[in-house]
Amino acid sequence: MSIIIALRGKGNSGKTTTIRILHNLLLANGYVQVRSNFSVNGGDFITIFSKKGKLIGVTSSGDTYDLVHDRLQEMVNANCNICVCACRTFDRSAKPGTNAAIIEFATYSNQFVEKTVDDNAATRPATNNSDAQNLLRLIDSWV
Repeated sequence: MSIIIALRGKGNSGKTTTIRILHNLLLANGYVQVRSNFSVNGGDFITIFSKKGKLIGVTSSGDTYDLVHDRLQEMVNANCNICVCACRTFDRSAKPGTNAAIIEFATYSNQFVEKTVDDNAATRPATNNSDAQNLLRLIDSWV
């Protein structure tokens, strides 16, 4: 079985930061990077990891239908068993949004993980780290 794990939250809630932390946690926990355009200087990325014969795709692109759909399609085409992405809390308009892009991949089950809201700049790094740790535990449970 294959799954899409979507970190869902409002704009500027730390989704990209959390997924960037997750990228580093995967590397630190025995996941082998197969392909990546990750940059330490920031920006959206897509990385494919391998562990125990499973492929795990991770992308930080999560603001528009096209970005989410296209990155997920790349991961599906690469035969990823687990795909991790970000998406907005809800689709704001009549046009398909990020949630719709995820649901379109009918052969994958979906698990939406709510991004913890933390408006306190002093505690936000710890909150993002905690959310990334939770994503890692979820991924580990599927590997």
